[in-house]
Amino acid sequence: MEDFTSTVSHDLKAPLRSIQGFNMLLMEDYADTLDEAGRRYLNLVNEGIERMNTLIEDLLKLSRVGRKFIDVESVDLTELLEEVKADLSARIEERGGEVEVGKLPTVSTQRVWMKELFTNLIDNGLKFNKSDKPRVEISCDASEKSYLFKVKDNGIGIEEEYLSRIFGVMERLTPQEYEGTGFGLNICKKVVDKFDGNIWVESKPGEGSTFFFTIPRN
Repeated sequence: MEDFTSTVSHDLKAPLRSIQGFNMLLMEDYADTLDEAGRRYLNLVNEGIERMNTLIEDLLKLSRVGRKFIDVESVDLTELLEEVKADLSARIEERGGEVEVGKLPTVSTQRVWMKELFTNLIDNGLKFNKSDKPRVEISCDASEKSYLFKVKDNGIGIEEEYLSRIFGVMERLTPQEYEGTGFGLNICKKVVDKFDGNIWVESKPGEGSTFFFTIPRN
């Protein structure tokens, strides 16, 4: 399945690159000769290309989660979260947001997918948020057998009827108002499943959401 997805994604990306290249030429060489509506159409084409590229990348990520995790290493999650915050710095600055990281452990895990997991959850908290100052808090509680991680935001929240569907493939509860492909939380679930953990969410509309996930200590 992964080989098939990779091949299809490559075949899709090639014509997309051509379309993007010609669209950029039009914007650079002919923008001055177009009226406002024409320039807006070119921008819409470019936005569509970017959305398609993001969709293809998310499809690839989804297929790769199916691999057996073999590159397990000792990961300092405090350091990892600093990397995540740096990667999301444009989003954080754009929204005037804040990401607060509590005391986190060093765990034996697959670094790339742990980073993807936190990136998706934090990005969701910043993106699906109408607060003047979006805020995401990350914390961890440890028991004898597992770690319980919490990613809490002050975003728009989720209606109770959707809580059981939120981790499905391409589940977008607000498709018109917010950007995204609908794959992010499904990727999170598959990653946590691979870690032999569990993931769930508690939320109320207008009061934000808290995503919980567990991973075994050993």
